[in-house]
Amino acid sequence: MTEPGNPSERDPVSRFLGLQPGDLSIVGPAALCAFSLFAGYSVAKPLRDATAAALGVEAVAALQVATFVTMIGAVAIVGLLVSRLAWKHFVLLAFSIWVAAAALAAFFFGAQGAERSLLVDRVFYVGVSVANLLSLSILWATMSDILSADRAKRGFPIVGLGITLGGISGSFIVKLLAVTLSYSSFMWVATALLVISAGCAAWILRYSPEHASRVRRASGGTIAEMTEGMWRAIASPYLRRLVLYLFLYSATGTLVYMLQVKILSVQFADLPKADAKIARTNVTASIDLYANILTAALQFLVAGRVLRWLGIAATLTITPLTTLASIGLLLFSPTVTMLIPVQVARRGLHYALDRPAREVLYTVVSPVERYKSKSFIDTFVYRFGDVVGGWTQVGLEKISPPLGISSVLILCTLFAGVGVSLGRTLKQRERASETPTV
Repeated sequence: MTEPGNPSERDPVSRFLGLQPGDLSIVGPAALCAFSLFAGYSVAKPLRDATAAALGVEAVAALQVATFVTMIGAVAIVGLLVSRLAWKHFVLLAFSIWVAAAALAAFFFGAQGAERSLLVDRVFYVGVSVANLLSLSILWATMSDILSADRAKRGFPIVGLGITLGGISGSFIVKLLAVTLSYSSFMWVATALLVISAGCAAWILRYSPEHASRVRRASGGTIAEMTEGMWRAIASPYLRRLVLYLFLYSATGTLVYMLQVKILSVQFADLPKADAKIARTNVTASIDLYANILTAALQFLVAGRVLRWLGIAATLTITPLTTLASIGLLLFSPTVTMLIPVQVARRGLHYALDRPAREVLYTVVSPVERYKSKSFIDTFVYRFGDVVGGWTQVGLEKISPPLGISSVLILCTLFAGVGVSLGRTLKQRERASETPTV
């Protein structure tokens, strides 16, 4: 590792980014890896969401179950591979699989036949959902593995910026070319971006001096770690509330997503199939693009100040309240004109404010509890919330509107209450840790 040197010895780019000599040769490719990986995902995501609208609410609810089951299987396979392969070889294999999967999606989207297209749509929805969860986890694990603690403090914000810019760029590509390119062409674009990401990952893993002596082996496999995380979360009252908070976030967020599916399904039902696909893709890409821009603007301009001014407890009520408002507005006016600003505001506020506040909640638990329980919470709990939220929406459509609205109000109120409770407990634990022992 290159030690920090005199600032005058740094190149202009390193000085601008706040990096030390030697950082840029690793952090630069790492940021490009993150950018191209998330740009590739952000090209695929609007296609997935538009596809969901064409399939309908009940079909998407069933696909949420398929995604959950597939994720459990994928986690088991990842655990098996990590326990038997050097981390470098596992990461290269994972990137190769993503490239191959994107290329296969591009190929099959270009094939003809209604039945084949329906099957491809369903597999595509599940595949993109699972890949999103695993790709970011593997990316951050790789960054943690190749960067020392000091270099990570300087480099992680740059990598995070790469992810944000990748999200904006990918969704912008789809919005700009929704009328021009087919789904097959978009997935070839995603494939090219993933090839760039894989090349950057290979360069980093091969040439980083900090990685040369590191070979990661998982003693019990990812499933075992997730199971241990589950028991640790159950045993801790604080972590139980954190589990409930994320579950309610996922479930209520899926309710909003299902309303999006229903609105996009109905709004363009009278158009020819090809035109409806273009229109839905344009809307979903617009939501992603504007939400990413809003998130970046809030993070850059006000997020830190809002967290300090409101405190964690109040900040954790923002998503429950915006979710409740979103559902109310979409039920009152189920139109695309209402959908876009509602989804942009909700997602932008969540990613810029609620998510950082949620990560702070882990700072007052032990490192073992943090890493073990987080694996369980961020995978099993999150996707299980999707399943419950999806089928809740199916059920709500079959009961009277007043009862459905009352159920949503209860869920969001509980969601906000758990957030306040977590924020207060966090503050108590922080004060206790600052109290000097006698």
